[in-house]
Amino acid sequence: MIKKLRSFLLFLFVAGCIEPYEFVVHDDDKTLVIEAFISDKSFNETLLYPSDGRYFKVRLTTTGDVRNTRPEPVNGAVVQLLSSAGAVWIYTEKGKGIYELLDTDFSAELGTEYKLRIALSDETLYESKWETMPMAAAPPMGDIGFTETEKMVYVMEASEWQIRSIKGISANIHVAQNNTGATINYRWTYSPTWIYKAPLSSVIDPGHICWATDDHYLNSYGLHIDRTGGYHKDLFFLRTIRNERIFEKFSVLITQHVMNDQYYNFWKEMKDQNEGSLLAGVPPYNLQSNFFSTSDDKRVSGFFGVVGEQAIRWYFSRKDLSYTVVNTLKGDCLVDYLGPPARECTDCMGYSFGTPTTTKPAWWQ
Repeated sequence: MIKKLRSFLLFLFVAGCIEPYEFVVHDDDKTLVIEAFISDKSFNETLLYPSDGRYFKVRLTTTGDVRNTRPEPVNGAVVQLLSSAGAVWIYTEKGKGIYELLDTDFSAELGTEYKLRIALSDETLYESKWETMPMAAAPPMGDIGFTETEKMVYVMEASEWQIRSIKGISANIHVAQNNTGATINYRWTYSPTWIYKAPLSSVIDPGHICWATDDHYLNSYGLHIDRTGGYHKDLFFLRTIRNERIFEKFSVLITQHVMNDQYYNFWKEMKDQNEGSLLAGVPPYNLQSNFFSTSDDKRVSGFFGVVGEQAIRWYFSRKDLSYTVVNTLKGDCLVDYLGPPARECTDCMGYSFGTPTTTKPAWWQ
């Protein structure tokens, strides 16, 4: 008790010696944030991954100095892609700060330089530096596998955070042998899709089975610098117990980008600073950028990259495990709550942990 009293008095003494400091927050000076890349795979080629296809996009937002504020989309801009061969492509505005290059056959060519030019509605003009694809071609993308593992996580129990071990798998990729004599900079991203069946529905009900996606699930990315190849590299962790995404069938489109040193370092610093998101409520600081304003000295963040691209679609279900995973959905829906079961129990379109559709993807295995 005496020690606690001494500590409390010491705290009061120190607190009394600290003069109040008023922090001035300047949120008026907005930073333009640009997300953009092109690759050597056209929209038509990405259909063969297989996938729904991917147009090249430019995302424009502004953010200020205040944390926990939503970034604002930038609309009404004119976005152009220029090549050193004299060609110009114009992006189409899709709303919410998104601009797409709606050319199904366009892909970046090795040895050609490209840059972005962005004109905002207030006539401010931004350009990127000229960029090219890395000259060292990556070997064919390796197979995807997994290992069963456990992970320590924080869980809320009895109103307190506790550390618990949860079962799961660690998905990995076999990095192919690197015989180029040069280092290869890899970045991997993940786009998941899974089946959700409403547990209290019948197979004849229109809302019995859905395919769900979620941009926020597995939204991190992997980075790796390779010099030799010939080994496995872990990609992401997937929980298996009480994870309804794997109860039927789970699929991930794993996309691999090979990039130059500057673009790789940008993503590395972004991951270290902001957990990999350009859309956080605070602009990334002290990051290299290849964008600049040609009309004034306004701040700008982001990087325009030209990459080599490959992708593999990987499938997984609980049946692939060496142990049994119980589908808990029906039991959870039959728990005696006050009122009827949630809509997602009887209609898959009510599923709340993703965006569901009853239309089966054309590429689904």
